[in-house]
Amino acid sequence: MHPKLFLLLFILGFHFTSCSDKVDIKEEPQVVTPPPTQDPDTYKPANANSIDKDVLIAPSGATASEFQNGTDIQKTLDGDKTTIYHSKWGGQTVFPVDLIYNFAEDKDQIDYFVLYPRSDSNNGIIQEVTVYLKVQGSDDFVKYKDFVFENGNTPKIITFTDGFKNPKAIKLSVTKGVNNFVSLAEIEFYKESMALEASLSVFSDKACTQFKPGTTREDILAIENEFIRTMALAMFNEVYEPFRIGEFKSYPDPSIISASNKTSTYGIYDNVTGIYVKWGTEMVVFMNDFQGEISLRVVNHTQGFGGIDYVLKPGVNRFKANTEGLAYLIYQDTHQYDVKANFATGQINGYFDSAKHKKEDWKALIDNAPYSYFDVLGKYAHLSFTTDDLRQYTPDIVELIGLYDDIVDLEQDFLGFYKYDRANPTRMYFRTNTHQDMYMFATSYRTEYHKNTMPALCNPNTLRSSPWGPAHEVGHVNQTRPGLRWLGMTEVSNNIYSLYVQTTWGNAARIDEEKVEPFNNRYEKAFTEILATELAHGEHGDVFCKLVPFWQLQLYFSNVLGIKDFYKDVHEKIRVNPDPSTSGAAQVEFAKICSEIAQTDLTEFFIKWGFLKAVNKDLDDYGQGTIQVTQAMVDNAIADIKAKGYPEPEMKLEFLHEQSLPMFQSKGTLQVGSASVSNNTISISGTSNAVVYQQERNGEIIHIAARNNFKVASFNSTDKLYALGYKGERVEISIK
Repeated sequence: MHPKLFLLLFILGFHFTSCSDKVDIKEEPQVVTPPPTQDPDTYKPANANSIDKDVLIAPSGATASEFQNGTDIQKTLDGDKTTIYHSKWGGQTVFPVDLIYNFAEDKDQIDYFVLYPRSDSNNGIIQEVTVYLKVQGSDDFVKYKDFVFENGNTPKIITFTDGFKNPKAIKLSVTKGVNNFVSLAEIEFYKESMALEASLSVFSDKACTQFKPGTTREDILAIENEFIRTMALAMFNEVYEPFRIGEFKSYPDPSIISASNKTSTYGIYDNVTGIYVKWGTEMVVFMNDFQGEISLRVVNHTQGFGGIDYVLKPGVNRFKANTEGLAYLIYQDTHQYDVKANFATGQINGYFDSAKHKKEDWKALIDNAPYSYFDVLGKYAHLSFTTDDLRQYTPDIVELIGLYDDIVDLEQDFLGFYKYDRANPTRMYFRTNTHQDMYMFATSYRTEYHKNTMPALCNPNTLRSSPWGPAHEVGHVNQTRPGLRWLGMTEVSNNIYSLYVQTTWGNAARIDEEKVEPFNNRYEKAFTEILATELAHGEHGDVFCKLVPFWQLQLYFSNVLGIKDFYKDVHEKIRVNPDPSTSGAAQVEFAKICSEIAQTDLTEFFIKWGFLKAVNKDLDDYGQGTIQVTQAMVDNAIADIKAKGYPEPEMKLEFLHEQSLPMFQSKGTLQVGSASVSNNTISISGTSNAVVYQQERNGEIIHIAARNNFKVASFNSTDKLYALGYKGERVEISIK
C-alpha cells in the first residue's frame, strides 16, 4: 500500500516537553529514609521528588524585529507549543530577524535555554542563528556564539558552560530559516539545580554509571539524597538492571540520505532503550556530556507511531511523563557521536539486540516484558511487534531477525546501495499497527502490519516461505522516485525487489507460480494481453503483468548473461540523472538507461512491451494523473539508442520466464512434438526447448502460453499453433 494514502501519518505531530515541566506538580511530602541496615537484592527507585528540577526563568518581556499579525513573539512564552511566532508572510521577511528576551534584575543566572520548533510544518524553522548577551548594567549586546541547526523540528538546547550571570537580555539574531521565514513555537530559560552536587560526588561521570576509584559502601550510605543513595547502593551491589544503563550513538536524519537516494526514509528509532514509561511517571535520566541535541521520545505504540519528546541535557534530567509507552533516544547528527545514559526510573521492558544477546536470552526477555510491544534489533532491521505474538509465534528470535535483516540487505544490495556507498545508516523499521484497520503499508520512517498478520510475520518458517508482504513494503520505501516510480508504477517497481527476495530465498516466483484464471500465470496473461495485442505498457491494469518485463531484464542480464550488477547500475544512473519532468519522460528514459547500462540495443524489447509506444492514458495511481508518451518522444529515444551502435541481443528476452530460463542458459535446440485440443484446453507433448507457444488465427497471434498445457478463449479448426525457441525461431506444431 502506498504512503500517499496515509498523508496524515507522514506529518508527525510530535509534542515536546523540557526536562523541567512548566506545570506545577504537587510535591509529595518528603520522608527522610534512614540508610538501609542490609543491602537490597533488587532495585526500587526512591521518591523522585528528592531530585530537584531545574528552575524555569521567566522573561520580563520580549520583542521581535518583525512578526506576522496574530503570531507575535508572546506566542513563544505562552506555554503552548501548538501556537507559534512567525515572521512576515508573502516573502517580506527581512533578515536578520531579531528576537529579544529581557529579564528582571532579580534573575541571577541562566544556564541554558531550549528552542522548540513548530511541529505542524517545517516552514520558518530556525537553521542559523547568532546568540547575543546583555548583562545588567550594560546597554550593549555581546556576541556569544553562532549556531547552525541541521535537524528539523527537534528541540535545540543552547547552554552557557559557566552560566550567564546577571542576565539583562538574550538576543537571537536569526539569519536563516526554512523557506526564508522564521518561526518558533516556544522558548524556555533555565537555571540548573545544584542541590545534587554533593550527592553525586561518588560518581566519575555525569551519567552516574561509574564510581570513582576507591568508593566504598560507607561512602554510598553517607549520600544525603535518598534517591541517589538508593540508586548507588543498587549499583554497588550489582542489582541495578543492565537495561537502565545504555550506550547510544547519533544517526543522521534519514531524510538526508533518502533525498540523495531518491527513496523514502528508513527508521528513526534505532536508539532503543528498553524502558517502559507509565503515564505520570517521574522520569529521572542521567546523561553524559554530548554534542548536539538529544530528546527522549516516549511512543505509545497502541496509539500509533508518533510520540512525545522530552528534551535531555548533560547531567540530571527530571520530568513527569504525560504519556506512556516505550522510550527511544532521538539523537540526530551528521557527525558520529556516542553518549551514555542512565534511566533511573521507568519500568524495564527490555529488548533483543542480535549484536548483544543470544538465542538463549530470548525466552526470559520476552516473558518478562510488561508492555504490549517489544523491540528487536538486527543489523539492518528493527522490529516493534506485539509482545503476545512474539511470545506465541517466535521460538527462535535469532532466525527471525536474521530473515528481516536479509530482506533489507538483499534489497539494498539489489539497488546498488553498497556498490555506490549509499547504504542507509539507520535500520528499516517494521511495526505492528493495532490502532488502525490497515493490512500492510509503508510510509515515512516505517512499514506497518496489521496484528492479524503477526502469526505469519513472527514465525521464521512462514516468513521464509512467504516473504512477499514485508519485502513488498520495504520495496515501497526503496522505490527510486520518480525515475522508476512514474505514474502507474507505485505497485509495480517495488515488486522487482519482492521477487528478488522471494526467489533468492528459494521460493517460486509469484508471477510464475500464481494462477490467474483462465491463465496459468502472469507471464501467460502479460504475453497474451500486452505482447500479442501490442498494447502500451501504461494501458494495462494488472500490476503483476506490468511487472513482467522488469523481471525479465533481471533474469536475462543476471541469470543468463551473469551480469549481476545490471540493476545496481541502472538504479545509480537514475539517481544521478536529473529527474524526468513527466511520467512519460521517465518511462522513455528508463528504456534508454537500460540500453546504456547493458551496452545493448534493447529497443525491440521495449517496443514490444509498450514502453516505446505513444500513449495518452488517465490513471488512478493513489491519485489521478495522465501518462503521456508522444510519437516524437518514442522516435527520439529509438534514434538515441540506435546512434550508440550497440548490438542487439541474440535472444528474444521478451519470452524469458522461469520455466524457459534453462533453455536460454543452455541455448537448447528447438524440437517440436504434437498438440491436442479438448474444450479449449491445449496439451502439447514431445516438444523440447520451446520457450513459449503461440496460437495464431488468420495471421494474428491471439494467445501466448508459457506452459505445455493451457486454456484459450476459443479454438477454431483453422487456428495454428507454434513453438518458439530462445532466438524467436517458430515451428508449427501439428494438432492431433
